[in-house]
Amino acid sequence: MKLLNIFISLCLTFLPLCGISQELKITSVKKGQKAPFTGIVMTQGALSKIEADLRLEVDLCANKCELEKGELELLFQKDIKILNAEVEGLKQFVDVKNRRIDKLEQVIEEHNTSWFTPVVAIASFALGVATTIGITYAVNK
Repeated sequence: MKLLNIFISLCLTFLPLCGISQELKITSVKKGQKAPFTGIVMTQGALSKIEADLRLEVDLCANKCELEKGELELLFQKDIKILNAEVEGLKQFVDVKNRRIDKLEQVIEEHNTSWFTPVVAIASFALGVATTIGITYAVNK
């Protein structure tokens, strides 16, 4: 099994080199003249058509890439705008909550500065103590 893996790896490594090493040979041949090498004979028109088709294909690929790039940029811009809107909404939410907290702190400060709350607390405590002492005295007699 290891030998098979090594053989396949070597084939995949060196076989493409055989295709790369062959040169592209172009020469003109006149009617009745023997070709200097074996291969495919094309007219100038056929060669021009192949060249034009290849250029067209390259241009189509470039246009397709530009279109896909534009689509991705639009999607990216859309996502950025959505995220910016969410951030702005959250900032407004935090501002509203901060204003509410400030208002509640002001209310607490206003009530803490009055003398009424401590007096009521002390009076309630004193009344509770007096009631407890009164009930205890009444029960024990």
